Amino acid sequence: MAKKSAQNRNALSGTKVSIFDVAREAGVALSTVSNALSGKDNVRESTRLRVQAAADRLGYRVSVVARSLRMQRTFTLGVLLADVANPSSPDFLRGIEDIADQEQCSLLVCNTDGQLDKQLAQMRVLLDRQVDGLVMLSQHCQQEEVRELLAGDTPYVLLQRRSTEHEDTYVGANNEEGIDAAVRHLVAFGHQRIGLIRGPADSSTADERYQAYLHALQRYQLAPAPDYVVQGDYHVRGGYQAAKRFFAMSPRPSAILAANDMSAIGVMNAAHEAGLKIPDDFSLIGLDDIEMASFSPINLTTIALQRREMGAAATTMLMKMIRQKSKPSPKKKIFPMKLIVRGSTGPVKTP
Repeated sequence: MAKKSAQNRNALSGTKVSIFDVAREAGVALSTVSNALSGKDNVRESTRLRVQAAADRLGYRVSVVARSLRMQRTFTLGVLLADVANPSSPDFLRGIEDIADQEQCSLLVCNTDGQLDKQLAQMRVLLDRQVDGLVMLSQHCQQEEVRELLAGDTPYVLLQRRSTEHEDTYVGANNEEGIDAAVRHLVAFGHQRIGLIRGPADSSTADERYQAYLHALQRYQLAPAPDYVVQGDYHVRGGYQAAKRFFAMSPRPSAILAANDMSAIGVMNAAHEAGLKIPDDFSLIGLDDIEMASFSPINLTTIALQRREMGAAATTMLMKMIRQKSKPSPKKKIFPMKLIVRGSTGPVKTP
């Protein structure tokens, strides 16, 4: 007991505690301490708990440098975000962090603003820092310069945007399912003139949603109208400008599907300026189900994405790739989408 008390005092006073001290305290071999604290599965759970308890008592902290040298890894993951200011980004990041914490990895997070040049620069920085792997959220992934950087030995997972020309490990959502549910909901209210605000032209996800919109119109026997499809950019300003175009049409759409919730909020701003009421004058559906979508007076009907779960799934897949010595075959995981009905949709307005 006196020995333990002395060790505890040393830990509190800042005296460096070594792995030898932990092994002696737990009564196990040095290799057992190393395996237990690094999360290897060749250690009994009771032994792992005893080693962890000993490390906690002594105030032992694993040397990141030593662990990196021993395992030839940096225990750092690079994360590329298209827009850190987008309210949907933190949930993706939380899911990524959930798994990174379990794996005792740190994150280097880079914002690219959806700009190719900035993305390439950030990718080079992360690769130069020898991150163990990359999670790429809504990033450019088809350009030759990007593919050259991805062709190296660093594993990566694409999240929410994929290449139509290359096979990559990818996590996304069932856009066909989500858009179909939205159009079906509007058709049940009697809507036939349904406008769409598209996402960025170079986004595979935006294109999938556009194709799903066309399929849904056909499925519910609605005639497509090219004028009812307006280009957007996932930002409030883009939604606002698209709505102004819709409002100038005659007849204008009786319902609008927005590229995301931020675009839908832009539509709401334009409607307020024009003296139009939602859903009395037209119905509106967003996509993402960000937290503010449920706030009054927004009260937005929207298509929910499992963002945190998707981020966690992408990181879990990445960690499996990091552990494999040979390059694994690409895998895909697609999450379901769900329509969340609130107050921004209602019956079509009759003349």
